[in-house]
Amino acid sequence: MTASDLSRIERKVLIHAPRERVWRALTDSAEFSKWFSVETAGAFTPGARIDMKSTYPGYEGASFYVVIERMDPPHTFSWRWHPGMHEPGFDPSVEPMTLVTFQLEEVAGGTELTVVESGFDQLSLARRARVFAENQQGWEIQMSNVAKYLHAPARD
Repeated sequence: MTASDLSRIERKVLIHAPRERVWRALTDSAEFSKWFSVETAGAFTPGARIDMKSTYPGYEGASFYVVIERMDPPHTFSWRWHPGMHEPGFDPSVEPMTLVTFQLEEVAGGTELTVVESGFDQLSLARRARVFAENQQGWEIQMSNVAKYLHAPARD
């Protein structure tokens, strides 16, 4: 894998639900918490910092935050965050955040949901490959989770 391969993750899933319903599952913090397996405090609004605590098995209690960047209903939702589990000594004031963008497109049979996480190439070399691999697997799981949450089979 080359360094350029470690800059961007993209996953797509067809969800058999209307775009407005998928939008609500992504952008309503109570619904998001259920399928993303986190506890959240506060509403998702552009510019908001949302503190989260993982409820995902094996990662219970891990704390992190996202900063909501863009909400263009029902098309685009994005946030910035520090990806991966944070080791002792991790300093979020030093390392850039990656950008997570969800795009929703109406297609035959429902909504195509695309997630892109970009900016890994801006991370320190010490963290880049590890958090990229973690998030590659994580987005596979989360795209399946949102499809299951909406009672729809996941397909690439």
